[in-house]
Amino acid sequence: MNILKAVLVVVGLIVVGMLAWALLKLLLSLVLYIVVGALVVGGVWYAYNRYGRPTRTRRR
Repeated sequence: MNILKAVLVVVGLIVVGMLAWALLKLLLSLVLYIVVGALVVGGVWYAYNRYGRPTRTRRR
């Protein structure tokens, strides 16, 4: 009976570890996507403010 409990504890730890690893991977990938998105938006915002809107050339 003690061996069965030990096996169940080990199996439980393995399952919990696998679930924790999957959740950690999901959270880290979400953070990565948010950071990359923020960098893209920030780059576009910087370029737009740096170069401004295209202006029309004046005719003389």
